Amino acid sequence: MAFSRRRFLGGLGLAAAGAAISPLIKVRHAFANSDFASRKVVIVAIGGGLRNREALGMVEGATMPNLFGNVPLISGFGADPAGAARVAPEYAAAAPVLALPTPRSTPLCSEGALITNIRYAEGAPGHLQGQGCLVSGYYNNIENRADARLPVPTIFELHRRQANAPATDAWYVSVIGGFYRALQASDHPEFGSAYGSAFLAPPGAVTPIVPLATSGQRQLDIRSSGPSALPVIPHDPAHTAAVERMTSILNGNYLDYPNDGQIRATDQDNAAVQAHLAAIYSDNTYDALFPDSFGIGVQNGDGEIEGTADAITTYHTEQILGKFKPSVTAITLLDIDAAHSDFNGYIRGQQLADACVNHLWNFIQSTDGLRDQTTMIVLPEHGRHLFSNGQNPDSLGRSGIDHGQGDDGDRDIWMLALGPDIRPDTVIAPTGISQSGRNSGRYESIDAVMTAMTLMGHGDVMKSTLEAQGARPGMVIEEVLR
Repeated sequence: MAFSRRRFLGGLGLAAAGAAISPLIKVRHAFANSDFASRKVVIVAIGGGLRNREALGMVEGATMPNLFGNVPLISGFGADPAGAARVAPEYAAAAPVLALPTPRSTPLCSEGALITNIRYAEGAPGHLQGQGCLVSGYYNNIENRADARLPVPTIFELHRRQANAPATDAWYVSVIGGFYRALQASDHPEFGSAYGSAFLAPPGAVTPIVPLATSGQRQLDIRSSGPSALPVIPHDPAHTAAVERMTSILNGNYLDYPNDGQIRATDQDNAAVQAHLAAIYSDNTYDALFPDSFGIGVQNGDGEIEGTADAITTYHTEQILGKFKPSVTAITLLDIDAAHSDFNGYIRGQQLADACVNHLWNFIQSTDGLRDQTTMIVLPEHGRHLFSNGQNPDSLGRSGIDHGQGDDGDRDIWMLALGPDIRPDTVIAPTGISQSGRNSGRYESIDAVMTAMTLMGHGDVMKSTLEAQGARPGMVIEEVLR
């Protein structure tokens, strides 16, 4: 059936899709005239929790060959060389086949710098807390709620305020997860929603449901195929003008840009976001939602590829990077979170995340305006417990694993950095790192964020705002810099 290839993961719905298109608070447009103006940073968080023993130790085979190859990078776990990712035979027989490109011959860790002993030192090892740390450099225990706010500015706010940057120059792309959108902006009185990021949750917002609902169509012939099989949203000047006139009327009873906690932008920014989404929804081939040519996902019986949450998120991140060339971008990958009840899904999630990170880096390297300006930093939000929870045991004696109790499995992670300012072919595990209040003796998650913001010229402001909140700021990881 023509409709089968476009079953996207839900979670955002029509209301959030509308919010993604609606006006994002007015900001100035002039960029700061500094040596940092051309630099860009992309922070990729592997959400859901990933243990070092699988990713770096390769105890279950080379689950992330694009990033790390097939030789274990920490001792005491997998064989040297590691074989293919180890999925239980009964699971492999029943699960859809993954579409995964052939791994690169030279792993990304040889092109950049890898620290194998990063510590997520404080705060709950949970989704919003870990991701909150990676967009702020602040250890926290904020609640897992969509209205939660960090007390310190995010990397988006720091950049937009300091560089006088538009909303489209800072993006957060993520599976919504019910609460990740809370990280668009903090409640810091000097920053806040006026400087928050543009946000897109592709698996929920970019879905055929939107053109279906807006078309008013009540019948579909799912036996049909080709460009006319499904409705689209018209994208032409007359249609756009009509929508804008209606929006102006509906907004007439409200003050402009109210301080209501919403992320807003200038008319110019909003128009750019609207045009970007409109081009997706007006594509009658539906390839703009997720094309088979992306090459990562789940193989359908008809030979087409269904995008997983990570594949769809990565694809739409690339479209944003290519169109807007934002200076600050954060992305959350979440397929790995299957681990709670599905160890084999956790292994497959690692393969998907690995392929997506590689695809994203290849896209950056093949795109003018990104290639020589972009630093990409990849690390897990946090780890996972060293013990299993007993859910759904497989024939290899493995079962689900959770996170949150704070053992070493929860807190020991890694960081991979790539880009023009990063020292290549560097795999290290520094110890003896000293700072007041630092008990780990190692580099930590907050240091990855401080390093990124220092490359952007915002390190001093990040340090001062964190210290003003009584927080320990991260350190610059000098060992990974050229």
